[in-house]
Amino acid sequence: MTIAWPDRRADIITALAVLATLRPHAPTPWPGLTEAVHWLIDDTFWDQHSPARDIGTILGSVKEADAITATLEPLSAILHELGPTAADDDYLTHPRWHEVTRAAADAHQLMTGQRAAQPKD
Repeated sequence: MTIAWPDRRADIITALAVLATLRPHAPTPWPGLTEAVHWLIDDTFWDQHSPARDIGTILGSVKEADAITATLEPLSAILHELGPTAADDDYLTHPRWHEVTRAAADAHQLMTGQRAAQPKD
């Protein structure tokens, strides 16, 4: 697979790993939620157009684009509901956060062939 923007792809993979592993009431790592949202949404504009438009530049297939969309749907809904200034734990304890975590883990595994490392409790 040829990707025109491998550094941007690396940021997306890191964002997915972060979203898959963040836990409420845990110390805030770096990169954290803010960086993950920035890389996944702000840098890509995937809140304004389909990730499928970036096949060949950031993503390698329709399956990857679909996996990103599955992550973005609950994440965007939570961001819209809580707004941009809520505390990280407000997002992480939202009733739909488990959807973000599961979809991000699935997308991460699809894009890397590896499961995102789970934090130690």
